Amino acid sequence: MKSLFIISFILFCVSKNIYASSLQLGFGSLTPHFSDSKKNYCNQWNNTGIIANKTYYLRYLHGDYGLTYMIGNDSICSEIEGVFFHYLFVRTDYTETGITVGGYAFNEENWDEHAQKTPSGIDAPEPVQIDYFGREIVPVLALDFAVHLIRKERWSLKLNNLFTPIIFNHSLAFEYRF
Repeated sequence: MKSLFIISFILFCVSKNIYASSLQLGFGSLTPHFSDSKKNYCNQWNNTGIIANKTYYLRYLHGDYGLTYMIGNDSICSEIEGVFFHYLFVRTDYTETGITVGGYAFNEENWDEHAQKTPSGIDAPEPVQIDYFGREIVPVLALDFAVHLIRKERWSLKLNNLFTPIIFNHSLAFEYRF
């Protein structure tokens, strides 16, 4: 995964000279989890299923297409690393709407340990996952909706939102436009 980040960065530097659009540095993650039962999530707010995760990402957008490299923590505070591709199909001065496809890798052993330590009467969460060449991956296909909270000529403070049928994710990003 780290080599994908290096390749992305090199592509960014090369494409900077051919009308690059923007670079975003994102952080934080607020993720509501919808469940019928009480779950043992990390950094959960008042047993609501809403968790605040430590997440950082670098997103490069060129025209309507983008690539994101992300690292951080998942719902049980286990380390994750992922790559996402974006296509924006509607842009206004203050909003962007598109689709995001990708996924992130995690360590399944951490989830097994977390389940063993979960107190009785509380359900241990389980990730939706696929096996991709021996690595456990959480696949993501989401509606991507961003709002420019503050927009200036060359930069913005954005609220990036991903919506899937089973989970939402909200984060802040500083965007610099070229």
